[in-house]
Amino acid sequence: MSIEALLSKLDKVKSNGSRKWLACCPAHPDKSPSLAIKQTDDGKILIHCFSGCAVSDVVAAIGLELSDLMPINTKYQKGSKPPRFNKYELFDRLVGEALIMSLAIRQLLDYQGLSPNDVTRVLLAECTINAIAKETRS
Repeated sequence: MSIEALLSKLDKVKSNGSRKWLACCPAHPDKSPSLAIKQTDDGKILIHCFSGCAVSDVVAAIGLELSDLMPINTKYQKGSKPPRFNKYELFDRLVGEALIMSLAIRQLLDYQGLSPNDVTRVLLAECTINAIAKETRS
């Protein structure tokens, strides 16, 4: 999917730098832009809702799938090392995953327990944080 096609599905889109935009998040009632959109050098589309909506919920709200955000990578060959992320992308991802862990811990401290979906998401956050740690060590 092209970035233009994605942006056309969003409200109150405004440029926020080179290949960066802000828009209202379609996954929750949003009066002012809280969704950050970035297109990477290799064509991937990264999105982050500052109100905490999951990426899967955001793309589903506009009738897309996660795979629509990722172009087919013809440069990656089986057995080769995937491209490294820059430090800003790693930091943003780490902050997002740490937020997931923090929310889960708060819920547990309030004796609320976690649903099976919450447990799955926390385990994914743990794996992502571990992968980021490994990425920064190599």
